[in-house]
Amino acid sequence: MRDRNDHPITTPDEEHERELNRHRATEQHDALMVALARLDDRGIDASDAPIEIVVDLLEAVEAFERAVEACGGDLMVDTPPARQPDNDEFVLPTRSADETVSEFTKRVRAATARLE
Repeated sequence: MRDRNDHPITTPDEEHERELNRHRATEQHDALMVALARLDDRGIDASDAPIEIVVDLLEAVEAFERAVEACGGDLMVDTPPARQPDNDEFVLPTRSADETVSEFTKRVRAATARLE
C-alpha cells in the first residue's frame, strides 16, 4: 500500500527526474488534465490546486464511490445531476466556494469513513 505522502506524479528529486525524462513535464500536465476532467465529470472544480492535491482529491472521490457501491448504492441514482437520491449519505459532498481543495478532500474522506 502506498504511503499517503507518496504521490504518483512528483518525487522529492523532481529536477533529477526531469533530466532523466525530458517529456516528464508534458506527461505530468497531461495527467493533471485527465484528473481535472474526471473530477469535472463529477461536478468538482479543482483547477485552483497543484497536481498532488488534485490527485489526492481524485483518489478520495473514487474511494467514496467504491464505498457507496459496497453499501449497495447506485452511483447513477445517487450522483448529481440525479434529483432524488436513494440515500443522502451516498451523495458526494459539494465543495463550497470558500473551501480549499485540501479541506474538501478531508470532508470527502470523512464521508467515506462514515460509509465504511
